[in-house]
Amino acid sequence: MAIYFFNDHSIPSFDLKNIISILLFGFFNMVGYLALYKAFEVGKLSIVSPISSSYAILASLVSFLFFGETFTSLKIITLVLIICGIILTALDIKGIRNGLNLRDLSKGVPEALLVFLIFGIYVPFWDKFLGGSGWVIWVILVRIILAFFLVIYRKVIQRKDLGISGKSLIYLLIFVAFFEALALFGSSWGYHASFNTTSIVTAVTSTYPLITAILAFIFLKERLAKYQYVGIALIILGLAISPFV
Repeated sequence: MAIYFFNDHSIPSFDLKNIISILLFGFFNMVGYLALYKAFEVGKLSIVSPISSSYAILASLVSFLFFGETFTSLKIITLVLIICGIILTALDIKGIRNGLNLRDLSKGVPEALLVFLIFGIYVPFWDKFLGGSGWVIWVILVRIILAFFLVIYRKVIQRKDLGISGKSLIYLLIFVAFFEALALFGSSWGYHASFNTTSIVTAVTSTYPLITAILAFIFLKERLAKYQYVGIALIILGLAISPFV
């Protein structure tokens, strides 16, 4: 991310309000990530993934109520297409039918709902926070703060080691971190550059079930259900319309 400094040398204001804000962003980012991975760990993916990945709905509502984002007919259509596509693509009706019992309905769902709430509220405020100069520094700092809080959580609350050992795991972490950093940089740049389009940027950045489904089809040879193809088509259509919103 620091490579961006070759393009923009601006430094943000480190006043007390901004420092408190970035600490809060880092903390709630940590809570959101912990809830997300806990939901994936204990819950059924076909249930928790559509819930957690649809936070764009709440983010759009928050942006409308608190930041006065306007919604044209084309923007509403784009949002509906993308969000419906996300839900259809992430849903696994066959998996639910084959292995669902009443206990599955509660496993991971509270954590997925927490992800929905945290990121749905977090994102519009993060968008407005990145509107000023030196935004890339805030992006880097929020990840450092996130890492700090995670280490504290692991060492103090769970009282466990970090559990990082072996070259293969370290290489995997570097690989994942590289692409995660690119994704964070891209989404943050989108928020910084956007005006009155928080809902669309959020919807676009939450379309990761599309990539997951495509990669699972290509590399894992997983067969997609017909409704998942419909979901993919809706996402692609929404993405095609989004630049004109």
